[in-house]
Amino acid sequence: MVVNVFLLGSLTALVMHTSSRLDAATANAATGQGSATAGPAINVPGDAALPANIPSKAQITAVSGKYFGVAAPGMPWSSNAGSQIAQTAGTPPDMVEYFVNWTQDFSVVPVQDAYAQGMLPVLTWEPSPGGNARTTQVDFPEYKLSTIIDGSHDAYITKFADAVRDAKWVVAIRFAHEMNGSWYPWCEGVNGNTTGQYAQAWRHVHDIFSREHADNVIWIWAPNIIRSAKTPLKELYPGDAYVDWVGLSAYDVTERTAAQLVDPTRQLIRKFTAKPMLITEIGSQPSSFKAAWTADFLTWLPKQNDVIGFIWFEYTRAEGAGTDWGFDADTSTLASFRLGIQPLKFVVLPLQ
Repeated sequence: MVVNVFLLGSLTALVMHTSSRLDAATANAATGQGSATAGPAINVPGDAALPANIPSKAQITAVSGKYFGVAAPGMPWSSNAGSQIAQTAGTPPDMVEYFVNWTQDFSVVPVQDAYAQGMLPVLTWEPSPGGNARTTQVDFPEYKLSTIIDGSHDAYITKFADAVRDAKWVVAIRFAHEMNGSWYPWCEGVNGNTTGQYAQAWRHVHDIFSREHADNVIWIWAPNIIRSAKTPLKELYPGDAYVDWVGLSAYDVTERTAAQLVDPTRQLIRKFTAKPMLITEIGSQPSSFKAAWTADFLTWLPKQNDVIGFIWFEYTRAEGAGTDWGFDADTSTLASFRLGIQPLKFVVLPLQ
């Protein structure tokens, strides 16, 4: 979302500087990341071994239940960070999101760390060299959509695809997210990009993965809610043959209910695809109604058969976010979250 675009640089830098599970755990302990209002201990093993079974894409996409995902400092590298989230929420997450830009190669480390903790990894893959903390540079001519389409980045994309394939573990890739906005260099209407190029660039990248037999990818096409993004969604969609799940960035600012936040965009999307929806970034701005909104969201979610889950944005203002979006930002919201999440039926990944 536009309120978080300055995280492009800081989050992708985090990816490359926290690849050691031990280092990340030590850093978390030193900085006190996590909630001081954690509930009873949740059984999440520290530095857990990889499961013996590597499930297929078909097996993972066939599971039932809802995903409870997080994007948070130290995750997925640190099992200590995962344990803190689980204790705070009252249940362990089964999905984790992290960020990689196009100056970075694919690493199997965070993928294995995610599966060792029972979480499906969601890799947000950003076709840009990144930005600086609290800023996002839009003008990167060397990364405009036409350079993806004309093959200028094929060597990098092919190397990335081959590494994903060789890792064997299924990875959900959220490629070039929030493309209907104007705040990233892959958005149409900025950085020299023109109408129709986004879908063409998506298909080009997907075709390289298909050619390299990198079939262990769940492709997530993930716009922002239409409140703060104007580019028509249908023209940005590459087609059902190129997408497995539809993602959505949805941050509550003034909305009082989950339906008010999500449904206007969901109704537009349902006019051209019925693909399962995952809310790939969600959070609520601090307000007098944040706790009530959180309770409403967790009541709304199980009633939506086409929404398979959510990823809560657990970065605070102190950690570089625009505000404290987290479900643990205050005691009332945390209480609403812990109460609301308990009845949900969660995904159990087929790892045994």
